[in-house]
Amino acid sequence: MSADLLKLLIETTIASTFAIVAVLLLRVPLRHFFGARVAYALWCLVPFALVAVMVPAQEIVIKVVSQPVTAVTTAAPVTTAATATTAIAMPASNNSPDLFLLLWMVGIAACAFWFSRQQKKFIGSLGALNLCYEKVFLADNNSQGPAVIGVVQPRIVLPSDFERRYSREEQNLVLTHEQIHLERGDTRINLVAAALRCIFWFNPLLHWADGRFRFDQELSTDANVLSKFPASRKSYADAMLKTQMASIGLPVACHWQAHHPLKERILMLKKSTPGKIFRWSGLCLVALLCLGSAFAAWSMQPANIIVSPVAPELLYEIQIDTKIDHVDLARIKLREAPGKPFAVSNGKGDRDWSYEFSISPLDKDFVQLKGKVMFGATPISEPVMKLPIGRMSSVDVGFKNNGSYIILNMVVSEVRNGKLGPVLESRANLDGYHFFQNHGDIAKLYSDTDLSKMQLVAVDSDQIAKPAKLLPSAKFLKHVAAGKNAGKKIVRVSVLVDEKGYMMGGNFIDSFADTSSGMLNQALDLLMMEKYQPAIGKNGKPVASNITVELYDNFEPRAIVAGK
Repeated sequence: MSADLLKLLIETTIASTFAIVAVLLLRVPLRHFFGARVAYALWCLVPFALVAVMVPAQEIVIKVVSQPVTAVTTAAPVTTAATATTAIAMPASNNSPDLFLLLWMVGIAACAFWFSRQQKKFIGSLGALNLCYEKVFLADNNSQGPAVIGVVQPRIVLPSDFERRYSREEQNLVLTHEQIHLERGDTRINLVAAALRCIFWFNPLLHWADGRFRFDQELSTDANVLSKFPASRKSYADAMLKTQMASIGLPVACHWQAHHPLKERILMLKKSTPGKIFRWSGLCLVALLCLGSAFAAWSMQPANIIVSPVAPELLYEIQIDTKIDHVDLARIKLREAPGKPFAVSNGKGDRDWSYEFSISPLDKDFVQLKGKVMFGATPISEPVMKLPIGRMSSVDVGFKNNGSYIILNMVVSEVRNGKLGPVLESRANLDGYHFFQNHGDIAKLYSDTDLSKMQLVAVDSDQIAKPAKLLPSAKFLKHVAAGKNAGKKIVRVSVLVDEKGYMMGGNFIDSFADTSSGMLNQALDLLMMEKYQPAIGKNGKPVASNITVELYDNFEPRAIVAGK
């Protein structure tokens, strides 16, 4: 992440620097031929170039004979492997990007602090602001202004001696100047410029260019004023000479500043304003330059290389949710060509559950899964299953001698020509298939229909002579005591107990504060490991029944990942 951000920062710095250099070279000729308003519009090159760099680069597809497995995980340290895939040794991590990014963020904070201090100092120097009329205020202090301040609600601020300092005609010209800033949203534009100066604080060219940008902004405003009052050039020049110039440029304001060369501004008043045809021609030229520079900045990015199989007409996407010994692992997604094996390992050493499967097409609705499941170095099972496309199927394998087990819930989807294939409506009625086998036992295969027929049904309460009850273990009693001490609420669970005293299912009657799957699984796992005394029916024999068990909402919100 740090390396990607640093790469983007370098690319945007280069793009913005080239764009600024282009603006600085072209602004004066464009102003001469097309007017100050066109020269001001030329500064759009900079944001256009920055946005273009952040647009994803072009993609180049390289076709290869072997399609490597693509695995996507969210949390668990799951490793995947495939035949004909070469292992790549990764270099040791480099902390340099993190250090550079830390320095960069410190610079942003320092620059933002300095700008906010300048802004606050200027606002404080105005004194109290008295409303004259809508969006126009008179400051108590006459040493600052006129100016436009504010971003959310921009407003014009005039010095306290505004009416004494300027004649009626000059007042009208100055107010028109500030009103143009207001209507054009120049304070918001200046906020963007200040943000870019904070982000690229290390680039001196950007800070130097900000003064040229503000100067073009003022010249553009002057040109707009004179287009409305072409006969008031002398009065407008007199108003400029009477205006107090600020010694520093404010980050987010429009203010007549000392670094705007007054002589040059007054000389510009003597030049005739270009006609509409010239101005629109200049704006069209600026638009072409912006689009051209944006395309150039985008095309200079390194292309994204995508590795694709020679024949990508059909791939299978396999989504696998894994549970090992009451622990849920992160979801895995991978894509593989028909008939090509993929392998997944979920642990280390002797406690490692691993498997290798391949998927082959059968017909439009079904595929065949074939493979091997291992516990450490011991082969446990070799399932062969018919899986419906788009429906969940499962593999449930246990190691009798060790008491460990793995459950794989899988959904297979088709990917045709790089696009995930649709799930047909008819497939909604297909059975999912479920494979069960313990080490050394005979494998059993059940469909959804089979499992629903085998589902245990509790007898009615009026048929029970002696109800079932929980035989709490030390762990359960510890959980109850901890819940009481912590003042947690009681959560009731309806537990289905079969004739032999085994828990066969459970439903939560009350809601947990945290209803994440990790929390609910912890509660069910605790109940699953408890012992129960089955109910006795009126015929004197054990029967399946439901009982209500009370838990406490005090399960730890831990991550359910491998090895924890």
